[in-house]
Amino acid sequence: MHLKEQWIREGFSSYYVVKKEQKLTYEKNILYNHTLPCLLPCEFRIEDGEEYYYYETGIYTKLKDRISMLEPKLFFAYLLEVFEQVASYLLELDHLKLDLESMFLDKEDRPVLCYLPEYEKKIDEQLRDLLEECIEYISGNDKKRVRFYYEFHSFLVKEKPNMEQMKDYLEVRSEKMNGEILREKIKDEESKSAQDMQENLSDSIRDEKDHSEKEEIKIYEKTPKRILILIGKMISVVSCFCSIFGIVYFVLKIFECGFSTMIYCIIQIFKYGFYYLFLIGSLVSSTGLGVSVYGCYKLWKKNKNPEIFVDSWWKTENAAELLDEKTILLEDEDDRTVLLLEEPIGRLVPKNPEQEEIVLNDNGFVIGSSAQGTDHQLEGTGISRRHIRFYKEDGNVCCEDLDSTNGIKINGVKLNGKKNKKAVLKEGDCIKIGLEEFYFKED
Repeated sequence: MHLKEQWIREGFSSYYVVKKEQKLTYEKNILYNHTLPCLLPCEFRIEDGEEYYYYETGIYTKLKDRISMLEPKLFFAYLLEVFEQVASYLLELDHLKLDLESMFLDKEDRPVLCYLPEYEKKIDEQLRDLLEECIEYISGNDKKRVRFYYEFHSFLVKEKPNMEQMKDYLEVRSEKMNGEILREKIKDEESKSAQDMQENLSDSIRDEKDHSEKEEIKIYEKTPKRILILIGKMISVVSCFCSIFGIVYFVLKIFECGFSTMIYCIIQIFKYGFYYLFLIGSLVSSTGLGVSVYGCYKLWKKNKNPEIFVDSWWKTENAAELLDEKTILLEDEDDRTVLLLEEPIGRLVPKNPEQEEIVLNDNGFVIGSSAQGTDHQLEGTGISRRHIRFYKEDGNVCCEDLDSTNGIKINGVKLNGKKNKKAVLKEGDCIKIGLEEFYFKED
């Protein structure tokens, strides 16, 4: 099928342009209004009496630029979800263009396709051709991905599956909405070992926190509470001081005027009926003094269970020591070390396909060349013993340079020094640690 097509750039925007030959009604409305976010936005322009499709592509990432870094099972499960969405709007799947040049990814690495009414090819044939095309872009050393593409291609050729059979093959979770994917299942033994290891690690960390050395840890109370406590301390001190000053002043006046004079004044107070004022004044003064003293005692007394934030350095250092001494590491089929602790905060996908993917499986994940005080040891030129830390803050994943010698680079911008050592990470950000480069992937 010959199409009159071209790729053009206008200002900061890029377009895939195809001459319109057919008359459209329903499909045109779907494309023009961008009803389906999984399809490329389309404009219809008339030039020299001819109408053209203008598909905007500049806001997306080309699939071929990311195919070697994607989790293939997850990607194709997302692709099946797109097929279902397109079919639900009574659009022909055969009009979708499945090739690496015409397929794109959004910010969440979900596929965005070109729906072209001028194009028609059986969707099952296109899917097989796409798999063959993907294999050419995957390094032969990436055995895991290559094996998946070959096995999935063989499945499509031999079984000629329908949509439900492909979803079963890709392990799509039907009970979850929006096509959420069940990732590769972990073996039963590994799951059990990982669970036991996690429980042991939690108990170890809890015991370590109860140790007497915890008293030496620097703690930080929440700022608003610290201000209120400070104000309370100041008020209690001033009140106590004023009460004591009043008592001392009263005693001095007694000695100055003489004891007999004081007795005479008290008699006169009772004689003329003002005794109740004397009693009330004495009661108020005693109460004020008692409250002030009690307030000083409570505020200045060391709180045994304060609401605190433990210094992150302590958490990192001690957690790392516990991991080195008390955890069991699991090995997967590719001899890659997998440590299952808590819900990962993200992943580092290496630019070099021969390197392993790093799972940031803890809030406060430290990478460096040293085995001590780090969660992942990374060997290479220019990598410090404790080089970079990943953590969550206000719902965002951040990274921090740990005063490394060479610093780190985020999308080519160097982070180093006191004023510029932290950064908020976004999907697809390129992180350079020493000479090693990774792409950040949110989980």
